[in-house]
Amino acid sequence: MRKNSIAIFGDLLYDCFIWSDRLPRVGETVTGYASGFFASGKGGNQAAMCARLGAQANMLGKVGDDERGRFLLQAMRENRVNVDGVVISREHPTGTDCVLVAKDGHNAIVVAPNANATVTGAEVDAMRPRFEEAQVALFQLQINRDAVERAMRLARDCGCRVVLNPAPACELPDEMLALADFVTPNETEAEFFTGIYREGMDLDQWRTETARALHGRGVHTLILTMGEHGAYYSGPDGAFMMPAFRIEPVDSTAAGDAFNGSLAVRLAAGDDIRSAMRYASACGALTTMRRGSLPSLPSANEVEQFLKEHTEVD
Repeated sequence: MRKNSIAIFGDLLYDCFIWSDRLPRVGETVTGYASGFFASGKGGNQAAMCARLGAQANMLGKVGDDERGRFLLQAMRENRVNVDGVVISREHPTGTDCVLVAKDGHNAIVVAPNANATVTGAEVDAMRPRFEEAQVALFQLQINRDAVERAMRLARDCGCRVVLNPAPACELPDEMLALADFVTPNETEAEFFTGIYREGMDLDQWRTETARALHGRGVHTLILTMGEHGAYYSGPDGAFMMPAFRIEPVDSTAAGDAFNGSLAVRLAAGDDIRSAMRYASACGALTTMRRGSLPSLPSANEVEQFLKEHTEVD
């Protein structure tokens, strides 16, 4: 049954958050004013976002057979995410990250992928039933690249629409970029994949040249997320800008995950691309208005209310 079903192949991470007035410089210690521990990972966040919007979210990934892994699986279940496809490793610990967040909403993150980086080809192949029932398959790059590429090929073979959120950026062959129906980098990731840097360049020129370069590398349809500058679409049917909503951000953590998860849901629901991107932009904006990663993700009702109250965009 493919109706409104999303397969999310990605990482699960145990988050340690600390909030402070500003981020530390190299070698400096600053005093924070709050801390917390949360379930996260780009894959976990995107799966929770899909589930909160009413989709059947099937998480596919790997955790350790330890307390942190059990914490993550329970958090996914509490968010109505199916975790039957998550592999439990007795050889590798659960992935962990540390997130530092400043008052202006900017953050710095260090990740130890651990079990996430050890997914095998056989483990991917065993996930076929989840891809067979999904309309959309959503991928990131916090899992070892060979496993991601194998899973993307499997998803295409199973008839899924494939969305690749190429984060965190790493070297990818053009053939892998071409496997995705949609590729959704942010500004930093787009700079990595193209070598075209925005500094000193007009924004319109930068995004046009970036799109041209990525299409040249095999990207079919590009959705470039640019924070307060909105999101840019470039595909075979043309290009357009989706402006950003006017908000006061508190913490930008997981905003990209909210965008990608909600984009997958709306694509699965049959929305046209403009409607899907506007909805995804609202989810991303809402996420930046609250602290944390998974706890900051909005519900469907919250998104609908936000869209009613925020008709004007920049």
